[in-house]
Amino acid sequence: KPFWLKGLWLDRLSRGTSLGDCSTPMAVMSLPAAAVAPRATAAVEVPADPAAAAEASSSESSKGSLDVGKQQGNMRVIFLCIFIANTGFFHGYDNGVVSDVFTMPSFRGMMGWPEVDDAAAAFEKGVTVNGFNIGAAISAVLAGHFIVDKYGRRPALILGSWLFALGGLVQTASMTAWVLILGRLIAGIGVGITSSAGPAYIAEVAPSNIRGAMVGIYQSNICLAIAGASLLNYLDHNMQMGWRISLGVQVLLGVVTAIGLIFCSETPRFLQSAGRPEEALKILTSLRGGDEQVAKQELAMVQAELEEEKQTGSATW
Repeated sequence: KPFWLKGLWLDRLSRGTSLGDCSTPMAVMSLPAAAVAPRATAAVEVPADPAAAAEASSSESSKGSLDVGKQQGNMRVIFLCIFIANTGFFHGYDNGVVSDVFTMPSFRGMMGWPEVDDAAAAFEKGVTVNGFNIGAAISAVLAGHFIVDKYGRRPALILGSWLFALGGLVQTASMTAWVLILGRLIAGIGVGITSSAGPAYIAEVAPSNIRGAMVGIYQSNICLAIAGASLLNYLDHNMQMGWRISLGVQVLLGVVTAIGLIFCSETPRFLQSAGRPEEALKILTSLRGGDEQVAKQELAMVQAELEEEKQTGSATW
């Protein structure tokens, strides 16, 4: 049979009806209209309210854009917290670097220390180590109230970073034990300030779901810096200028961090406490991926906490 007649025959067969004699055109003409009519295509559903459909589509598009904004905001916060956590390297590096420096032949020769420590050398070593700890302890206690809470987390971090770099420079250029001790004391003061401001900054900009992890990076950096200092001391132990290289890394860490902090904003919580709510909202909105509603809710909770603190009285050191 011709191909068009075979198609009709198969169609009639699938419907359970008899096609009869389809060998002539008259047989085809005698078929019911339903047999030869083309099958109906699926109807296209037209929304009853085109305006509502357009609004729903726009809402889904806006929601998708907001989700992308939140992801970008979270990544920005993560990178910001990681950078601020670099101040944890200050504490760990200065603690870890000095003990191995004491064993370097070139350093001991410059200091005039014998191969086996006598009473004078032991005393100078003890003061050198603890000069850093004394400066850090005193500044950490006082900086929270007099600098971090009064002038802000960002200025405190910048000041602490510059002091750490200055202390490292004095240590690197030292020719006597007492100059080295002075450099350690200055670096310790800087570390005490950053130890007060760094974790506070991270906790105030990070969202609650990653806040603990971000603050934990600061502590992890302290341990990493101790290990890094030991490795560097091992590599330059027998170099004539090895001890100056090891101590000079403090200058690099402090300067890079201080310059980078210029491009960081103040924390929204401090701005809110300082009576600058518009600026606080703007910064927090950018940190939350442009979601102003979430930023407003978070600032409302911050304000409630600040009011509660005022009722309990002003904090001291």
